[in-house]
Amino acid sequence: MTLPSHAPRRAVPLKLLLVVPFLLQTFAAVGLVGYLSFRNGQRAVNDLAGQLMSRTSNSVDQHLDSYFAAPHQVTALNADAIQMGVLDVNDREAVSRYFWQQMQVYDLHYIGFGLETGAGGGAARYNPDFITIDDWDGQPVDNWQSYATDDQGNRTELIDTLTWNNFEEDWYTEPIAAGGPVWSPVVTINYPNFPYVAVSASRPIYNENDQLLGMVAADVHLLSLSEFLGELEASQRGSIFILERDGLLLAKSGDEPPFLVDEDGEIQRVAATNSTNVMVQAVSQQLKDRFGEFRQIETGQMLRLDLADEPHYVNVTPWQDEFGLDWLVVVGVPESAFMGQINANTRSTVLLCLLALAVTTVLGILTARRISQPMTQLSVATDCMARGDLSQRLAEGNVKEINVLTRAFNSMAQQLQTSFQSLAKNNELLESRVEERTAELQKTLAELQQTQTQMVQSEKMSSLGQLVAGVAHEIN
Repeated sequence: MTLPSHAPRRAVPLKLLLVVPFLLQTFAAVGLVGYLSFRNGQRAVNDLAGQLMSRTSNSVDQHLDSYFAAPHQVTALNADAIQMGVLDVNDREAVSRYFWQQMQVYDLHYIGFGLETGAGGGAARYNPDFITIDDWDGQPVDNWQSYATDDQGNRTELIDTLTWNNFEEDWYTEPIAAGGPVWSPVVTINYPNFPYVAVSASRPIYNENDQLLGMVAADVHLLSLSEFLGELEASQRGSIFILERDGLLLAKSGDEPPFLVDEDGEIQRVAATNSTNVMVQAVSQQLKDRFGEFRQIETGQMLRLDLADEPHYVNVTPWQDEFGLDWLVVVGVPESAFMGQINANTRSTVLLCLLALAVTTVLGILTARRISQPMTQLSVATDCMARGDLSQRLAEGNVKEINVLTRAFNSMAQQLQTSFQSLAKNNELLESRVEERTAELQKTLAELQQTQTQMVQSEKMSSLGQLVAGVAHEIN
């Protein structure tokens, strides 16, 4: 019976068998480390962005709380002082000088009062370098005068005059109508070298008999908010801005003001979606597209928006106070602002991984060579031994396990050589014995042949004798 023949399987060199799986494992480990490093970097970016956004929003909220609490505190103090008779509104010069002194303490831009008679007065910081005193009577024709002051708050010289009517001004009519403290709409006046953009905290004032006298107000400038926003850490990486629910900008970080000045020199407020700042415009437009109206944003939102093909982290926080202000604080920072260090770390990790891969590859090749070379020598020596060359001997190396194989091979080769030598001697002895035995057998055979010949001759003589005897008998 003939067994079916099979084609020999394709053998894999030991060097490849040792190096390739090792390199694949190393490459997989390096790739996994790089991937996990990148993922951890992204997670760190999200955490860092969230922390920065929350910290920035909290800082802005705290600043707004304190910044816009002062005007109502001042108006409350002044209203109480007027009602208790400490301040006499009929002595407008004394009241205005008192307000001038308050301006030295508080970061306000106007403190004033208006009366039901149409008269009024106050202290103003229309120019950042000095404070003036305003005074007007109830006759609205060039009735408003602005005076420069000395370092004690005394009037020194007349600076300007204009026509003024309390009853046409929102900062006067709105608190009277509300019967309590309110915020007026944003006031914009483009004074020379000083654009005046402010909101006014105002409230009614009464005499000791609770009779309405008029109102008292304190203005806070909104450009100070832009300066504050520009000092925050997030503004160095992105943009921070504050807008009203109708979408008009109130303040923003950066060098550009949150308003425009038209050809007539009038200040025009700007919608956030029309801002000249690209990032402010893009963020506000995305928010408007997502929520429909800014009024729909009722809770804080942490968003990740794609702006100009770049991801941005955006935090929107509503801010209100008890007197009616309802604004949105928006912090937007591009992801690249956080990814700089992360990308640097990732690049360092990848380079280190590639270096480790290269070193591992070299070490793997050297290790495979140290293992495969003795094994190749052992394979060649074994093949030569199979072909009859029993003189093969291998030198030991530095690998313990291969040395065991080498010693076993050398021992086996020695034993085989000894066995073959002994077998050769036995063959020679057997051959001599066979030759001796053959000679003995040949001699014995010759003797047998001779004996046989003699026996045949004897038998023939005997038969002839018997024949002769028979013939003689017959003759007789």
